Amino acid sequence: MPPSPSAFAGLVIPYLQRQSWFLADMSRFDRGAWATFRIADLEILLDGRPGMASVVVAVGNRPFHVLVGWRDPTLAPAVLGDHQGAVLGMCDDGSGDVLCYDALADEELSAGLLAVASAGYESARRARLVQSLVSHASLVYDERLFMKSYRVLEPAPRPEIELMLRLDEVGFKHTLRPVARWERNGWDLALVREYIPGAVEARLLALTSLRDLLGRSLDDEQMKLEEVGGAGGDLSSEVRRLGELTAGLHLALAEAFGVRPLVGDEASLGVAIRVHGDYHLRRVFRTDAGWIVAGFGDDPLIGKVGDPMTRPEPRFASPLEDLADLSYSLRQVAAEAVAAQPAVTRVRAERLAKSWERRNRGAFLSGYLGVDGINRLMAVDRSGAAEAIKVLVARRATAT
Repeated sequence: MPPSPSAFAGLVIPYLQRQSWFLADMSRFDRGAWATFRIADLEILLDGRPGMASVVVAVGNRPFHVLVGWRDPTLAPAVLGDHQGAVLGMCDDGSGDVLCYDALADEELSAGLLAVASAGYESARRARLVQSLVSHASLVYDERLFMKSYRVLEPAPRPEIELMLRLDEVGFKHTLRPVARWERNGWDLALVREYIPGAVEARLLALTSLRDLLGRSLDDEQMKLEEVGGAGGDLSSEVRRLGELTAGLHLALAEAFGVRPLVGDEASLGVAIRVHGDYHLRRVFRTDAGWIVAGFGDDPLIGKVGDPMTRPEPRFASPLEDLADLSYSLRQVAAEAVAAQPAVTRVRAERLAKSWERRNRGAFLSGYLGVDGINRLMAVDRSGAAEAIKVLVARRATAT
């Protein structure tokens, strides 16, 4: 027999109260929301020793997911290694005492979780836990699959999952392909998607380009924009391709979710689509096959207010919103590179970085506007789009 629900409650609830992701989420709500803790859902995934259970704890009406593993107490320490903070405590499984702990600290149980999340369609020999945002845990399986195991739950479908599945349905293949979705009783518990080991984050490519540019020894203190492109790490051709990818993404989003009219001052810009909403250099990766969109804004600990169990309305806006997000991200990475320069060269570095930003922002927009069919979404020409993006970027800079 596995541990009883009351045994799980006595261990999981105190464990939750020690976790940073739980405290970060609950800090947004009145203390009255902390008044009731209860086991809202429980599924035994693996009975025996070792064993594993999926436990959903409701705090008020806020659900949290903990994967609990257990083993013979004499064997568990060797399995947990340096993950001693994962320990929940001792309980009885009907055959004696077992040590319970966060199952994701146990590689064997983590590997078995893939079969659960994929309804038996996938399996793996190895699993490794990787650093991730606090609202979910991330695992890589055999260097070919990636799982987000959600800790802070939201009503299904989660926006990220809905977006990825619909984009896949309409034939947009420039994402990390969704492989499986683990859902139970109205909650999305995990998402499994492909993993590309050689993918490089766009932010890292941008910093490499800037380091090459800012590290040059030049006598000409009046470097022209054209000369910025002569740096060995020039990124503009890749950023142009990223613009093309972004246009393809927007056309696919329009096909998947339809378009809506823009209103007010924005009515002349074109139509509204379901935008990415968090489109920056950490969201896009370069692979051997080209650019991919690696994820969508889906962290319930960031920027969400109101009733936690009310699914927010999908955001429809001008495609220019996403273009402005990416353009602002170029500005941020340029500022980051300049800040790393010694004071004696910082003025020169700022001038070069601004030229780098202008060059790549222009290449991104050129790639975007050059895609067939994008005029169905945008009713402005290049200069109009550039001006609108400039205004939106300034607005983001003011907000931060």
